[in-house]
Amino acid sequence: MTPDEKYIKLTINLALKAVGHTSPNPLVGCVIVKNNKIISTGFHKKAGELHAEAEAIKKAGQKVKDATLYVNLEPCVHINKRTPPCVDAIIKAKIKKVVASMKDPNPQVNGKGFLKLKQAGCVVIDGVLKKEAEELNRVFIKNMKEKMPYVIIKAGLSIDGKIALKNKKSKWITSKESREHSQFLRKFCDAIMVGINTILIDNPHLDCRIDSRKKIKKVVLDANLQTPINANIFKKSGQGDIIIFCSNINDIKKEILEKKGAVIIKSPAINGKIDENFIMKELFKRGIMSVLIEGGSAVTTSFLCKKLVDEAWLYIAPKIIGADGLHYFGKMGFKDMSKVFSLKNISVEKIKDDILLKGKVVYK
Repeated sequence: MTPDEKYIKLTINLALKAVGHTSPNPLVGCVIVKNNKIISTGFHKKAGELHAEAEAIKKAGQKVKDATLYVNLEPCVHINKRTPPCVDAIIKAKIKKVVASMKDPNPQVNGKGFLKLKQAGCVVIDGVLKKEAEELNRVFIKNMKEKMPYVIIKAGLSIDGKIALKNKKSKWITSKESREHSQFLRKFCDAIMVGINTILIDNPHLDCRIDSRKKIKKVVLDANLQTPINANIFKKSGQGDIIIFCSNINDIKKEILEKKGAVIIKSPAINGKIDENFIMKELFKRGIMSVLIEGGSAVTTSFLCKKLVDEAWLYIAPKIIGADGLHYFGKMGFKDMSKVFSLKNISVEKIKDDILLKGKVVYK
């Protein structure tokens, strides 16, 4: 590993400290080096607070002159945001060299930051650990390029691909350790989505248990507005934290749920089902940049078939449920096999006796 790679790797590790708290902004870390020694570090902690470069420059003080600044994302140059442009701060600090991983996919920046630095006489090197940086900010990249949320599906499965017995008695397929491990996804994402059957059968809280600061939005697909007014999702939720999509509105029930803090959105229906594309576009308009789908077979299948899923985390338990089980993708599997998907960039991790298989979703 070269010195540049070593310091960029450190910026990525610093950026990871803020997972779950920077949306809609990217995850960014910064390291300032002078005479082969680190003199300052910083990372973007929360949307609206100092950017990583600005924090590191502030901490370095007068020592920053003629130093090298390492950052995993191109320094920002645009002004229509809550914090000043980082490029201006870098130039003012008289930093002589900037090493970065990738261009900012935001069209308001996208190379303009590098160009302004070069015009000011700063040496710029980019593309260091580019793949790692793109993986870190995969949510931000999709948001900027497609104006849609990044979508992850999570499921606990038996070896033969089942999620439960028909009698619903096998509530937990995977281990406690796997369920705790998956809480990272709730911290990582802006919202968690389930269907009404999950609310009625499991009555989950849908909270992030590993980070008390995380306020995750709870999205329920409930065509006929059946969500119980005493459901657990209301217990630790504030105004606007719960978003319910429905196609048939009962005005009395709607008023009751809204008084509980829920946002009720009427969605167009296609073949009797809530329109998945409408849902994602509506969530993006409301500032939700990433969605974790934890719903059952119907919800997961519908979003996969509409090619709206980006990533899958599958926790596989060493259990066989057999013919009496419910298959994860519905009792009959996919109805339209032209929508087959596979995973790429696969990683496998052992969690107690379970196996976590995760990767990017590829559609054929």
